[in-house]
Amino acid sequence: MATKLLPDDLLLEILVRLPVSSLLRFRCVLRSWCTFITGPTFISAHIHHNSIANRYRVLVRIFDPEADKKVQYKLCQDNESMDEIMVIDSPCVSQLNDFFRMVGCVNGLVCLSDDIVEETDALILWNPIIRRFLTLPQPNADIVSADMGRYVYGFGFDSLVNDYKVIRILYHGNQNSEASELEALTAIFRLSRGSWEINSSTSLPLLDSRQAYVHGVIHWLAYKSFILGCDASSEKFKKIMLPTSLQNVNVRNLTIAPWCGLLSIFESGIWSGRLCLWTMKDYGMEESWVKQFVIEYPAIVRSLRRNGNVILENIEGGLRSYNHKTNQIEDSKIPVEGSIRGFHMKSYLESLVLLDRVDAQVLL
Repeated sequence: MATKLLPDDLLLEILVRLPVSSLLRFRCVLRSWCTFITGPTFISAHIHHNSIANRYRVLVRIFDPEADKKVQYKLCQDNESMDEIMVIDSPCVSQLNDFFRMVGCVNGLVCLSDDIVEETDALILWNPIIRRFLTLPQPNADIVSADMGRYVYGFGFDSLVNDYKVIRILYHGNQNSEASELEALTAIFRLSRGSWEINSSTSLPLLDSRQAYVHGVIHWLAYKSFILGCDASSEKFKKIMLPTSLQNVNVRNLTIAPWCGLLSIFESGIWSGRLCLWTMKDYGMEESWVKQFVIEYPAIVRSLRRNGNVILENIEGGLRSYNHKTNQIEDSKIPVEGSIRGFHMKSYLESLVLLDRVDAQVLL
């Protein structure tokens, strides 16, 4: 019994419908309520309910170089005007870069990496709504040698065991994008264990650092004619061929992303004046690649909305929004503060992940 009045199953049905802000306060009602709310069963049930109820928000990064390079995040409603819910200070200060890169965001947990320009090894898992973050430990120093170079990270959720995982790929020596494969060392951080597991060296293609997490698989663009995926549950790698017309396109002109729940590739139109979106209609079926739409506008993709709208940056450095239902370019209603270079946004689902971690730090 969670209380003398309510059985656990009824308490679950009531509390799971509440927002995170209320749940944080209700921990103080009774000690048994605190134990119940911070338990892994309730945290998972709350995420599931929020997802089914479509309670998604938008997390926006703000970087102001004029204010001592201050980095902040805004949590906004996922509506037309993106009404502000709260402003959250960054949990970390970059050593060499202006801000941390948002590797991925799953179930309210954000993976941040200090590798915008130069790798500093700093990796953080952060839940902004509860203001808790976990700085990941360094992998065993014995595996790092002078001939190791570039890192690539991925972040995903293993639904089979309810665990969050960070994938780290460390390439040996000089990276040659023309090589079919390179020697690399992979490591996996499992949140449930709080430690890294180092795998033996393997041959992998050189990968772009941007990821798309779709269908439980972390995807990266390889500097060849395909996508490399890593299943978050099995931790196995697999190749997916790009659409035929994109197989000879420079990776720098492509953006991989989840669009409306589909694995998708954008072909940049900043120079050609055309931006194309390809989606994989049936996941894993390479013949199901379809050209979804073409935007006749010189721009690059900056972010995506859950409603399918595409946030674009034009050649003047301004933000516009493409409405895929009307095929129209519209003025963006997203409030941009500070430098456009630091602007980034991701769909965000409120959760209590990290609330049960005694090793997580609290951002006051």
